[in-house]
Amino acid sequence: MNYDFFADKADKLEILDFIFKDTDLHVYDLGSPYGQEICEYKTIDEISSKFDLEIEEFGTTFQLWTPRHKGKPVFKKVDLDPKRCNGHTFRYATEGWGLIQLYFGGLKNNELKHSYIGHFNEKGALKWEGTNKVNGLVSSWDWKEIQATSRKLKYQIHNKLAKRNIGSFGVLSGADKLESQGIKLR
Repeated sequence: MNYDFFADKADKLEILDFIFKDTDLHVYDLGSPYGQEICEYKTIDEISSKFDLEIEEFGTTFQLWTPRHKGKPVFKKVDLDPKRCNGHTFRYATEGWGLIQLYFGGLKNNELKHSYIGHFNEKGALKWEGTNKVNGLVSSWDWKEIQATSRKLKYQIHNKLAKRNIGSFGVLSGADKLESQGIKLR
């Protein structure tokens, strides 16, 4: 399942509020900053104090998981070339076949980049299982639970928070206001 939407800072906070209050999802960094480990976030304040949810040049990216999904996230150490990474030698990535990605697009140069939720389905994961031994077995994940969780998240964003659509992309209320003020949605 993949779903794209436009969200401003207030919209993103509403989504995070829903995740923390109405789901059992754990929220992890997709990737850590150089030289640091992955963080798990338990509150909106932890996220909003670390990230600029309005103007994040490359967006703000998370991996979502719950024990109901059965499989486990993998916190993989990634070796870096210190010559290319300001002397840093490592960072971490959060990986796993059944993780749900949540990417918040940022606002830059009068353009709001779209946000996204999505994840592998079982068939797609099986296609790649032979090339990725780090993520473990695809069969260790509960794909029906993953689908149910992502549908609940999409329903909240698309049916409860979106004011309208541009094609298949939901436009949440804050993003709608930004567009009326001349911000381009892309």
